[in-house]
Amino acid sequence: MTGRELLEADALRCFAVFAEHRNFTAAAAALHISQPALHVKIRKLAAALDVDLYQRDGRRLTLTVAGERLAAYALDSRRRTDEFLRELHHESTPTLTIAAGRGALRWVVGEAIRQVGRQGRRVHVITADRDAALAALHAGQADLAVIAHDPPTRQVEAVQIAAYRQVLVLGERHPLAERRQVRLRDLDGLDLVVPPANRPHRRALDRALLDAGVRWQAAAEVDGWDLLVHLAGLGVGATVVNGCVGLPDGLRAVPIDGLPKIRYWATWRQPRAQLVRDFLSQFPPPDSTGRAGVSPPVEPDRAGTPR
Repeated sequence: MTGRELLEADALRCFAVFAEHRNFTAAAAALHISQPALHVKIRKLAAALDVDLYQRDGRRLTLTVAGERLAAYALDSRRRTDEFLRELHHESTPTLTIAAGRGALRWVVGEAIRQVGRQGRRVHVITADRDAALAALHAGQADLAVIAHDPPTRQVEAVQIAAYRQVLVLGERHPLAERRQVRLRDLDGLDLVVPPANRPHRRALDRALLDAGVRWQAAAEVDGWDLLVHLAGLGVGATVVNGCVGLPDGLRAVPIDGLPKIRYWATWRQPRAQLVRDFLSQFPPPDSTGRAGVSPPVEPDRAGTPR
């Protein structure tokens, strides 16, 4: 049997299950076949494709690069087959699976998700940080990932969908709250509510404040835009967040001169291209460089809430 015939046969389904478990015993149980039978199927698949699909690392099994690529293809194929069968029997509508962080889901792509749903598409969301979102994309578990800061590698398609200025959030009675804009050195001496030290936003903020010679103290360390703003509202300290984040009453958002915009990228692989295009159509069209239009900086209104 040729490699193409095997890819179109039961071996691919078996490899998809094996790739999820990375364990022959567990995969065989999930498939309701014997472990030796599963060994034979995957060995024949590897021989037909003339590649190694996995290797042993002590007691663990890890996929090779070829195995990872085949696993993504297998999972994509299985998901599309399941969805086709459901559609054939009028059991469901097409589903777009999006992997993104909590802040991006709420403040950046929330409206796009709403509009795609109104078009008759179903949306499944995976909450994940940058690394986990890209891993879900490469593994075939997500159709599209939304990530912040730097663009992904050239192994996937990507387009910038938004960019926002960073803002200083503080109580409306603070002296800096009346400014239309602040500089980094204006933050000298402030107590700040910041993300944990390992988060990308925190690392970038640490570098910028250090370069500007700003002295500051961490009043609290919490993860997520909402918690940063919540603690600022409780008076724990000021915070620096993405300019698209909504604020409660009593807080003001002042743009910071000297910090780069936070950019968001949508990234995908070729399968399910139409669903991805439907999602991307909710954002400004690409400019002459082929990149999606950049969202305008979010300026605070008189109440201090970004418009």
